[in-house]
Amino acid sequence: MPDTFNSSLLLLARQYRGMSQSEVAQASGINQGHYSRIENGLLAEGPSQDNVVRIANALGFSTTYFFADSEVAGLPLSVHPFNRKRAALGERALRSIHAELNIRLMHIRWLLNAVDLAPEAPLPEIDPDEGGGPETIARKIRQAWTIPDGPISNLTLLCERAGVLVVHCELDPLIDGVSMRVRGLPPCIFLNRNSPGGRLRFSLAHELGHAIMHRVPTDTIEDEANAFAAELLVPERTFRRQLIGQRVTLEVLARQKAYWKTSMNFLLYRASNLGVLNRNQSEYLWKQMAVRGWRTSEPQETEFDREKPSLFSRIVRLHSEELGYSLADFSRFLRISEADIATMYGRDLVGKGKPKLFVVK
Repeated sequence: MPDTFNSSLLLLARQYRGMSQSEVAQASGINQGHYSRIENGLLAEGPSQDNVVRIANALGFSTTYFFADSEVAGLPLSVHPFNRKRAALGERALRSIHAELNIRLMHIRWLLNAVDLAPEAPLPEIDPDEGGGPETIARKIRQAWTIPDGPISNLTLLCERAGVLVVHCELDPLIDGVSMRVRGLPPCIFLNRNSPGGRLRFSLAHELGHAIMHRVPTDTIEDEANAFAAELLVPERTFRRQLIGQRVTLEVLARQKAYWKTSMNFLLYRASNLGVLNRNQSEYLWKQMAVRGWRTSEPQETEFDREKPSLFSRIVRLHSEELGYSLADFSRFLRISEADIATMYGRDLVGKGKPKLFVVK
């Protein structure tokens, strides 16, 4: 175990638990002023071993966790101060999200040490101003990934083939997804597993837009990511061609939802934004959606299954099925409790499965 206590990881652990400094200090039996100096890295030689054990027990983390050589990443672009979602989130919830994502990134880094990822498709970095705008970039991605005209059958699979790690997890209801590009790791997109299938696909396309187009936050990145996602999932030319000569109704939108695998809300927005519907037609349909309660929950019979990521689960199962890691081994390896392992990754994912030959591509 390294000798240096990583105070940044202590801050993450406390925020992940949603505890205050005084609560951790009281639970660990340490004077709050002294605990504050530990968390802020102000002790020249770090905390005593006894105090490390006390703090680890209070927070439910392994003592080895606090000595990991790991950098802390900043907030993802999707919850940056320019984003309206951050304004709606409380600071405590924001800190908890930041902590969990960093812990997950740390785990991903350790898990990837045993895996050689070889992307099968390109994932370029294109500035929206240099690349002709988000819609043009989306069309370039469809060409680069050899996506035919029409709907994308499985966007998650395409992202994974390009080396993107897509992870479904519990996020605040206000957050549909976040993307993070960290030095030494593939692009990682974390999606709210509780979102309906159509919303989940749009969130993935939106976050993919961030991963491709954005390195620094501006006040236009959300609009650009939305425009990228719209053109990637429902190309303007094909969509217009489908709607020519027919009256757009809720029934038509429901059929289009089944075809494009996107929500009726999004398709109505897309048709309105492209001028396929005039203002009166658009307002009438929005009112009809609201009357039926479909603005918040679309008809169950129109819903489709969520796409399921497979790359990350294959990486985890490589450790459990090929390398023989038990749940206890994962707990020691990832430096968190078995209960946290089950919460983050699922007990079935890390603890069961028949051994088999496995290669990650």
